[in-house]
Formats: sequence, structure tokens, C-alpha cells
Amino acid sequence: MNAHTNVSVVPAELPPARSWLKRLRHFRRDFQWRSRFTPPREVPVGRPDAECPDFAIAAIAVSEKYADWCLTMIETARRRGAYSGPIYVVTDLPAQFASLDNVFPIEVPYSRVRLLSKSLKPMLFEWLPQRYIAYIDADVIVTAPLADWYRKSRKRLAEVASPLLAYEVDVPVPRSFHGGLLFAEREAALPFLRKWLGMLRSGRYLSDQVALRRIATPSTPAYQTDTDFCYLYQKLDGSFRDQPMFVHITNRMIQEHPPEKLTAYMRNELGVSRIPSYFGTPERGK
Repeated sequence: MNAHTNVSVVPAELPPARSWLKRLRHFRRDFQWRSRFTPPREVPVGRPDAECPDFAIAAIAVSEKYADWCLTMIETARRRGAYSGPIYVVTDLPAQFASLDNVFPIEVPYSRVRLLSKSLKPMLFEWLPQRYIAYIDADVIVTAPLADWYRKSRKRLAEVASPLLAYEVDVPVPRSFHGGLLFAEREAALPFLRKWLGMLRSGRYLSDQVALRRIATPSTPAYQTDTDFCYLYQKLDGSFRDQPMFVHITNRMIQEHPPEKLTAYMRNELGVSRIPSYFGTPERGK
């Protein structure tokens, strides 16, 4: 896909907005949760990767389940991704990341409301010092060197009017944007990211991807044009035949897919050496 502009979304094509009562309930939860923490004023710059100047990776790991999966994502970024630069983890379990080299936890309170954790995605771009940021979901596996992708993403930014790049997905409507793997020129992207945050905090939609599609402008986000990203189920069912460098396991597969099959595929096909412990029902990952 080489189009620089986005297809307009018709609000009626999106999932129905939540009722005002549910939005009000979410607003109260949001207010109570945010009253429990103070955003960091300054975070460490860390040691840059020479192949990826002025760049950092950011992730969210709220709950034991996602902290566990995030540790695996970091391991794959370091080993298969050959990335040595700073990684920031927004988490309620900072001790699990404190001993990792060039990894910096940013502590936030726990919440079982997933939409509150999702709203941290646009927020974290406010806190980091680097010019270029890749947000990567905790349940994404990196399978190849990140430096090549970093250079391609910067080249793509130079081609389009958007400071934010995302991969195309077909939900909630065709030509939507995947919220689990973003690349941004941080400061230039902040006005749009703040608009996304406002939509998330409103509680209008349960999905961060729906909210992102709802506020997309004719130019922002822009689509990544490579084939470096896929969902794991696309590899397992044969619908994605390229060799991706990012494979999103997805929460649904973690919950419902046989752990033995996932483990075998991650180890044998994706080269993952650190296998997470949290599979099965959502209760195990709370």
C-alpha cells in the first residue's frame, strides 16, 4: 500500500458507541485511577543503539501476565532484534524490570480495566526524551534486526505528511490501524496522540483501535507499507506467507490456544528462548 491519505470512516461503520451511563462509569474509574499516580517529569535517556540513533522502544506491562510477556518481548528485541538501545516499560510491577540493562520501568497503578491501561499508549509519548519512538505491545515477538525496520520507518515518515505510522488491519472497519505497533516522530505526533487519548478517556469505545480509527485524519496515521507485521493466527492458518519481523500473539490466542502448541511454535519457528508462563484463562493473568 502506497497511499499517503486515509479512507474516510463513516461513524455508522464503527461498533456502536457505549451508552452515556457506561461512559460516565468509565470517566469515574479513569479519574480515580489517575489520582493515584503522578506522571514522571523526567526519565533516564539511557544508552542509544548506534544503529538506531535518537530512538527508543516503549511498552506497557500492567499485571503479572503482561509483565511476563513483556519480558519475552524485550528478550526477543535484544537477541533476535539485535537492539541494544533504551527500552521503557510502563508497569505496575517495576521490580520485575529494574535489573535489566538499559531498561527503565515507569511505575503506574494497577487497574483491571483494560481500557485504562490502553490509554497509557498515547500518554507515554509525553514522557520519553528520544525523537523517535516505537511502541510495541507486550505480546509481540521480534524475529529480525530492528535497525533495518527503524531506517525503513524513518524513510516512510519522510514520504508522508504524518508523524505517526501504523500497520493496516481490517478491524473495526477495513483499512483501520493496529494500535499494538506504532512508530512516531514523538514531538510532532503529540497533538494527534493527545486527541487519541481524549477519545480513550471518554470511554466512548472499548477498543483503542476503534478510537484510533474514529479520530484518524486524512493524513494521520499513515500506513506502514512493508510486510513486516502479522498476527500469529495468520501464520498458523497460512494466510500470511511472508516472513514477518513482528508477530503479534494476541491476548485471545494466549487465552484460548493450546499452550503447548503456542510454546512449540514460539520456540521452534520464532526462535524464542524465554517462554512466558501465563497462558490459558484471563484469571491466570490478573
